[in-house]
Amino acid sequence: MTVFEIPANAWDCHFHVYGPWSRFPLPPAPPYVPDEADFDMLRQLHARLGIAHGVLVQPAVYGADHSALLAALRASAGAYRGIALIEPDIDDALLDDMHVAGVRGARLNVVSHLPGGTDPGRMRAIAERARSRGWHLLVHGALPQVLDALRTLADIDVPVVVDHMARVPAQRGIAYAEFAELEAHLARPQVWIKLSGADRISAGQPPFSDAIPIGRRLLSLAPHRALWGTDWPHPNITTPWPDEAALLELLGEICGDRASLQRVLVDNPAALYA
Repeated sequence: MTVFEIPANAWDCHFHVYGPWSRFPLPPAPPYVPDEADFDMLRQLHARLGIAHGVLVQPAVYGADHSALLAALRASAGAYRGIALIEPDIDDALLDDMHVAGVRGARLNVVSHLPGGTDPGRMRAIAERARSRGWHLLVHGALPQVLDALRTLADIDVPVVVDHMARVPAQRGIAYAEFAELEAHLARPQVWIKLSGADRISAGQPPFSDAIPIGRRLLSLAPHRALWGTDWPHPNITTPWPDEAALLELLGEICGDRASLQRVLVDNPAALYA
């Protein structure tokens, strides 16, 4: 396995915080029930990995309650950014407060097991609210739903980040029509790809090596618009809990050289999350 030293000022561009339950309890009837994984635990992980910056993604279990995310952003003293879950009618003052705290994007959940929906009008309205603050969109779903969202958003002047390698099944490879459409979207300068979620697209067990060809192809299409994240604490996974250090090693395999690793872990996220 190719192993590179993690560059200085590396970013983890995808993770969540849950709890502590004493301060940030789950709402009644959440869509899933995660284990407690609070900000202190996250900082310990990043210290162990050598991660300096990060992007907190609002989890669906908290819905519109961003208390835990905003508290973590403020505690990070500017080292972390955030991605919110917003509705088209969100109050301008709340958007302003989020931006000051460090939020730089809005997530569109287009997966069947999470609330959010794929209504084109709603997606476009959220995109306009994000654009008004200079934010980007983060699209999370299976490949068919991701492609629907990319088509819907194609004429809106806002960057779109595709989560978790578009959750393409690794066993299908890259030679089929839907993947070709994803490739065409990645040729657009507004579309970014997150090389995270190897455990989610793999058909096997750790180290999830079957995800490497997918990651390499996506990186080759958007070398200056590729990001990476741990996806800690890996909510709703069906494989064994992945080791985050091993996922970094897998990224080294995908990148293949130090220059590419520098772009994915440092240069690209620094440009997007400035």
